Amino acid sequence: MPLEDLLIKSMTKKLLLVHLLFLGFNSFAQEMVKEFDLKLEKKRDYYQVSNSKKNEIVLFSNDKEKVSSIRFDSNLDIKDSLSFARPESDYEEILGSAQKDENYSIFWGSKDRKKIFSQSFDFATKQVNIKTFDLELKKEKIVKEITINNVFYLITLVKNIGNLKFYIFDSSGGFDTKTVDLSKFEFSNFEGNPVNLHTALTWDSASFYFQNINNESPPSLALSTKKNKIYTYKNDEIILTLDNNPFFTDVLRINLNDFSASLKSIKQQRTARDEYEGLVFETNSFLIDDKLIQIKTNPQVLFLTVSDLEGMRINTFKALRDEEIPFKNSDVFQESGSFINKKVLEKPKQFIRKINNSTPGISCYTLNGLYYAVIGSSQDIAYASGGGMGMGGGFAGSSMPMYTYTVENLISYKDKNVVYTTCVFDSNFNHLQDPVKTSAFEKIRMFLEKNENIKDGRTIFNKDLYKDLILFKLNSSLYLGNYNNENKKYQIFSFSE
Repeated sequence: MPLEDLLIKSMTKKLLLVHLLFLGFNSFAQEMVKEFDLKLEKKRDYYQVSNSKKNEIVLFSNDKEKVSSIRFDSNLDIKDSLSFARPESDYEEILGSAQKDENYSIFWGSKDRKKIFSQSFDFATKQVNIKTFDLELKKEKIVKEITINNVFYLITLVKNIGNLKFYIFDSSGGFDTKTVDLSKFEFSNFEGNPVNLHTALTWDSASFYFQNINNESPPSLALSTKKNKIYTYKNDEIILTLDNNPFFTDVLRINLNDFSASLKSIKQQRTARDEYEGLVFETNSFLIDDKLIQIKTNPQVLFLTVSDLEGMRINTFKALRDEEIPFKNSDVFQESGSFINKKVLEKPKQFIRKINNSTPGISCYTLNGLYYAVIGSSQDIAYASGGGMGMGGGFAGSSMPMYTYTVENLISYKDKNVVYTTCVFDSNFNHLQDPVKTSAFEKIRMFLEKNENIKDGRTIFNKDLYKDLILFKLNSSLYLGNYNNENKKYQIFSFSE
């Protein structure tokens, strides 16, 4: 069938209605700024692409028959739209996107990732182009599907050898592969023995997972407790960190221009073998602005250290079990599954004991020139029925790739027990006494759980509700979109710092 015959014209009248309903935009924090009627199929998903250069957003909505793309300008008014038939059922989910000028591409993947299907929506020519790619993936394990600087990458790990392979897709239909040679690098397993990257990642299991961290929104502690992370805050570099060894953090940097690599092992705080009752330490780290924050803790003590990427120590902080934490700026909180189920822990030793009963970690973000470091731990909530599952269970499987990082981040506290406190630092990571300010991201979390019109008597994390969420940054504000099942309208809310 000719391409033009497949284009779906049914959106025209609907878009006119949407445009009229969108008039009267007012950018106030925590206020609904757009609302429009939208009839949705029961089976549906969303994916959005941000264009920071043009200050516009393209929203892709797909159901069992078609994919519709709607392009919004900086005022969230509709510029235009394109629609096309959904790919065949072999392609289960959207893996990522690419963008250049007025061409926006989304990439679908088969379950084994050996088939990639691209749909390129060209708003200049009003055409939709499709293309398929067949990948051999010989002796390779999928590491991550990720979009960086408007280019889509599928990254694999070559088994036994430990090299990384990049499959590169751009919005014009271009395709390339690059192999990053890591044969000369020595990573460490849990026992500190030198091994290649494949062995380092699979020392205790054949499977492994890298958590993506970027700067679209403040990262949740529930995601940041993962031991392996990928950071994408630079346009020309991707950074992988591994915290499998309790004595240091492996930092692997890959240049996306020439695909060269460098490896640095940054030491954790040194302690004597018999110090702190000789108890085993748990460790983790977080990277922000080329500064590595490391946590090292056992039931007696907690260390927080900050270093640059050459391993030079910037600052060190220490807290003992029976003393007040000297560098915290908030109470110690415990959340159970949601922001509403939140309580204050009164005694310092409760904090250190509780984070050692689960997986400790750090997350950090910047707000008004200051660093806000959240330290604590995250643990799956156990249900007697066996039906509960956290981000390490159901969300990390087939349904989760449909969501951008910001939405994954937003719903990551579902089915988690999280214990945490917040610390405030200046640009040189000196501790400050400033009060903790609420970020736009935390305002969204509170809003979702407390707004009756949104949750309609049910938790926002109900399966039928969270699939309708979109979250994006535009004009220095965060915007939340959600489908209101009660009045059959799609609503967009604005949140500012």
